[in-house]
Amino acid sequence: MIKKLKIFTFLAIIILNSISFAQTVQEKGSTTLTLGKGRRVCVKETGRPYDKKIHVQAISKAKLAAWNSYVSKFSPDKSKAYYKNESKFVNSLDNYVISFDIIDSECSEKTRTYSIFLRASINNRKVDNELTSTVSSEGSKSLANQGVVVLVVPRKTTELITFKARDTKVTEKSQSNDVDEIVNQDGDSVSISSSSSQRNIESSGGSTVTKSAKRKYDIGDLNDADAQINNLLQPLKMRTFSAARLESMATRNGYDEFLKKVLDQFSGKVGDYGANISPQTKEEIINLIIDIGRGKLNYFLLGTVDSGTPRIDPDTGVFKSEVLVNVQLYRIDDFFGAEAVASVGPEIQSAFGETDVLAEKAGLNKAFELVTTSLFFKLN
Repeated sequence: MIKKLKIFTFLAIIILNSISFAQTVQEKGSTTLTLGKGRRVCVKETGRPYDKKIHVQAISKAKLAAWNSYVSKFSPDKSKAYYKNESKFVNSLDNYVISFDIIDSECSEKTRTYSIFLRASINNRKVDNELTSTVSSEGSKSLANQGVVVLVVPRKTTELITFKARDTKVTEKSQSNDVDEIVNQDGDSVSISSSSSQRNIESSGGSTVTKSAKRKYDIGDLNDADAQINNLLQPLKMRTFSAARLESMATRNGYDEFLKKVLDQFSGKVGDYGANISPQTKEEIINLIIDIGRGKLNYFLLGTVDSGTPRIDPDTGVFKSEVLVNVQLYRIDDFFGAEAVASVGPEIQSAFGETDVLAEKAGLNKAFELVTTSLFFKLN
């Protein structure tokens, strides 16, 4: 019974850790404070200042340093939204820094300083939610109730075809013979002696041609992708319209089916554009949006979310999944066609899970969240 309990506890810790990794970001911060006057300023047994307030103050400044390191990695669009509301976040830092670990500290009598070094865990999802809820502008208001056709394709790499370098070699050979003759005459007799030598010269050179690698993909769950996009586009208040419904309405009006061709191109089975939609196919869909939408479908969200094979992360011991996001939002115009409004990526997101399936699922969820938050910040 004890053994089973230990196993259960271990699994629970892994699950909680994986959830924590999916929602938090860890950053390091440090600070050094100058201690006041006095005979002794450090407690030798604890390695901390006599004045406990200095220890608390150092922790606060180190957490702020970790927070600033976290903020410095924001995208330009997200940074713009953050700095408009910076004081709100800084004044309530403990709402977002959910925990911290003191890695090292030193109290020095000689230099009369106290240094602290910590690792802070920041609730990244809460920060994004706060930013998207506080930011408002004409850019996002103009998207409210607008119809958007969604074709975001989840893919998983199944095959990577690489090409060996092709060498073209040119070899040149030349051969020469030298013959030397010596004539000796002694009275009535004549003697002739000869010697010969041969030289072989060989030179080579050429060029190398290397082709780029080709990838093949399996198409993931499109229904799941549509459901996530529907939920995540709610902050923009847009009305989503699936590509499958667009195809269904198009075929009823005499148009050809297009979705299978699109997925075959995105999977790398057909086409000459490196597992990507061809410009011709993209234009066909845009024309369908214009013809079928009749002014009700004004935007087109197109792109891919690619997940690799999850692997064991050496630092955490759990599965780690990496997902590549590449999505564009277009405004549809009857004359100009698709005009790019905003784009997300190419950007890689990492997530963790107890199993490879959970890690991949967490990675996809994180990727779709990135799509929504990034679009929101770019449009504000």
